Amino acid sequence: MNLRMLLLFVMITALLALAACQEAGPQSMAPGPDATGDGHDMALVPYTSNEMGVSGVMPAGWVEFSPGHFQPAPHNTEPTLFAQFGSPGATMQEVSELTTLFEYTGSRETSNLVWDLYSWDLEIPDEATITMEAALAEASGGVYVIVLGYLAEDHEVLREALFLPALEALLPTPVSGGDSEKQPQVTPVAPLTGGPAPIETRMRSADGMVMVYVPAGGFLMGNDAIWRWSGSFPDGTLGLQALTDQRPQHSVYLDAFWIDQTEVTVGMFRTFVEATGYVTTAEREGYGHPYKPGPKEQEWPDVAGADWQHPRGPGSEAQDDHPVVQVSWDDAAAYCAWAGGRLPTEAQWEKACRGTDARMYPWGNEFDERRMNFCDAQCPVTRWTDDPTFYDGYAYTSPVGSYPEGASPYGALDMAGNVWEWTADRYDNRYYARSPYKNPQGPETGGERVQHGGGWYDAGRAGWLACTIRHATPPRNRADDLGFRCAVPAEEGSP
Repeated sequence: MNLRMLLLFVMITALLALAACQEAGPQSMAPGPDATGDGHDMALVPYTSNEMGVSGVMPAGWVEFSPGHFQPAPHNTEPTLFAQFGSPGATMQEVSELTTLFEYTGSRETSNLVWDLYSWDLEIPDEATITMEAALAEASGGVYVIVLGYLAEDHEVLREALFLPALEALLPTPVSGGDSEKQPQVTPVAPLTGGPAPIETRMRSADGMVMVYVPAGGFLMGNDAIWRWSGSFPDGTLGLQALTDQRPQHSVYLDAFWIDQTEVTVGMFRTFVEATGYVTTAEREGYGHPYKPGPKEQEWPDVAGADWQHPRGPGSEAQDDHPVVQVSWDDAAAYCAWAGGRLPTEAQWEKACRGTDARMYPWGNEFDERRMNFCDAQCPVTRWTDDPTFYDGYAYTSPVGSYPEGASPYGALDMAGNVWEWTADRYDNRYYARSPYKNPQGPETGGERVQHGGGWYDAGRAGWLACTIRHATPPRNRADDLGFRCAVPAEEGSP
């Protein structure tokens, strides 16, 4: 995709994503870029990327969520984006047709390059006005771009503190011939103020599942962040999403309960089917929805013969120690009832994932590739693989419990990644504003059910693996990235 199309794409996708206010699902943010002062004292640190073909600066403490793309860290409530990259072989002529779509504001000569400057406003009804600025320069056989997006009211501060200094600092650098020799990089885990709770377990007699205990008490549910950038400008996948269905963050009290330590496995589900003769939705209707590479709207086709035993269609074979997939909400609810429990409520699932210190992930507040199965270098979803140098060992699902260092405070495993998980609750994107304080059960009406947790399909830093991410899905849906676990109130005794 040439640079002209890239710029057009980001404008269109940003508007569409915000208008839809829906998925993907990879981050919550605390004060925006001006958190420590008036913004003019923003610290800039050196940045060099052979992959992006640039050397320049980046804001200290910001997260690089895809190559050359940065946003404030660790938690952001503002739709702020800073990006810098080179497009080798491109020319300024390739972007000249785009000048009618936004305002040309002049040129600026720095010690290194001569920049053409552009600006446009994204009007988001009932939300905000986001100003986007782009600077383009041609040199060394390519076009170099710097982009800054921010709330319109922050225009002057961020333009002076970041955008203009970045123009002065950017230098074209040779683009490497490939990154095949790059070694996997991991993100250090931020220390938590409170250590994990003691882990108490018991085994369920029906299927041998180990369950972990979650004590009674309160926790913070949801996330007040409303904006997230994801994707990559050079790849043509950059978009801005509004995550309003996680708001407001609110206090919830839950009675004590037990929850499965892992997702229900294929072997456990086989025991259930053999004991009951149960026939799943996919088997009754004759098809499931395995992932197939291709255009996004064609990624989950109806495939005859895809079911819990053949997760990717005829010729595939489910492995007993992997999570069972291609199961509908009804299938999951029937299994949990047979096993002596029920699907966890959305509140139970989220508390089991994040504990009482409002962490973003089961282990803490920083993304860490080592602790989950997500869409990495082996993932078939190449259009948004944002960590092409890291291998978690699996292209699709992994055996349950493969990442013990990804445990939640209560010892629950695989709550980030591997497969999405059904919960008991119906979906309402405004439910958190009226949710009861004690033991919320979700809305009484609604045609969709809530999933949590993200799966092997999801990009890591795009935010879809956080504990608070919600996904609405029709209950008859089934896919090869969707499973479940069960829960039971503590007072009901051993299932």
